Amino acid sequence: MKYKLIALDIDGTIFDSGRVVSKANLEAIREARAAGVTVTLATGRGYLGSRPVVEELNVTGPMANYGGAIISDAETGAVLAKEDIDWKLAKTLMEYALERDIYCHIYQGDTIVYPKESEIADMYGRILRVPQRVEPNMLDMEWTGIPKVLFIVAPERVSEVLADCTKRFGNLVQIAMSGETFIEFNKKDVHKASGVAWIAKKLKITQSEVITMGDNTLDLEMIQWAGLGVAVSNACDILKKTADVIAPACGEDAVKWVIDRFIFGRNNWR
Repeated sequence: MKYKLIALDIDGTIFDSGRVVSKANLEAIREARAAGVTVTLATGRGYLGSRPVVEELNVTGPMANYGGAIISDAETGAVLAKEDIDWKLAKTLMEYALERDIYCHIYQGDTIVYPKESEIADMYGRILRVPQRVEPNMLDMEWTGIPKVLFIVAPERVSEVLADCTKRFGNLVQIAMSGETFIEFNKKDVHKASGVAWIAKKLKITQSEVITMGDNTLDLEMIQWAGLGVAVSNACDILKKTADVIAPACGEDAVKWVIDRFIFGRNNWR
């Protein structure tokens, strides 16, 4: 079999805002596994935020969380590898956000930590089912073990903020979008490609034997790196220009389409 590992983004790739994995995608993943293919996740979510999807897809073995900053054991949540962003850089990013009234938080384990009460934080925590902590004096404290910093920006400000952050911080940190309003910051040169490469090496699978699927710029490096990089048709333009293949939209059983075509050689899609 040509491909032995499939690494899937979650939001916008496996499912849309309805957060329901289709029966067709689930059955295709099971069939691929039965044929000896490893199917894993490469997501911006932390382990707890990924856990419902892990359970639904029955993911086992290593998976990439926080945009590749943490490799977790899908069954236990144990951290297998970790690349943290330096607190001085994280603090600089948070000061930038707070000066501009942009919501931001860091992570401590799977807990989100932020400096003041926020409806955005409440919604984020509720949707992903992760614990939250308000720490008013957090900028005066020393923090370690930060996998990433997240900005959630008003839609009308996203382009401006992203461009300014790229200009100011692009040489210092890894910057990407994971949703229409989410700007993510990781340690420089830490991304989903580095995470998937770690997993492939652990499983003794070569780069050419890997398929990756995604929808936004947080997926860009792994789409470029993989033997077959797939963008769903609802992906951002830069990802579609970069990908080897454009699949149907995430709401149109894109995962099944890829497995049918590139694992089993079925070309019977309309």
